[in-house]
Amino acid sequence: MASFNSFCAVVFFLISFNLLIEKLAASEILLPSKDPSSSRVNYAPRPLSPYGTYLSNCVKELKPKCGEQIFFAVIVGNQTVSNYCCLSLVNDMGKACHYDVTTYAANLPAYKKNKTQILNRCDKIWNYCSSLGSAPYVSKFDSV
Repeated sequence: MASFNSFCAVVFFLISFNLLIEKLAASEILLPSKDPSSSRVNYAPRPLSPYGTYLSNCVKELKPKCGEQIFFAVIVGNQTVSNYCCLSLVNDMGKACHYDVTTYAANLPAYKKNKTQILNRCDKIWNYCSSLGSAPYVSKFDSV
């Protein structure tokens, strides 16, 4: 969990919505060295909290590539969400997970200054995606 890959490969949706959550929820803790004369500090990953595990499981429900797409649409605001990923968001992830993951990310120091905009985009994307209904997936390659 100490690597960027364990974080969801891009800060909680950054490279993949999935890799991001794992990294956010699993920060490092310092452990004292066994050798008291050593000035080196050992780093060990902290296990995920129950809430971190919940968020990680939420993100894992998304179809491949959709986590990244949704992250950039919600957190960064520079991408649209394809119908394929919208349907995955609504049918696979669900509203509660979407809001919980977004709220968690919006409260991180890196994104806190944009929290209002992030939460507004979260609502906007959820409303758009849920308006598509629960139609079957059109194509695996629909603008993913």
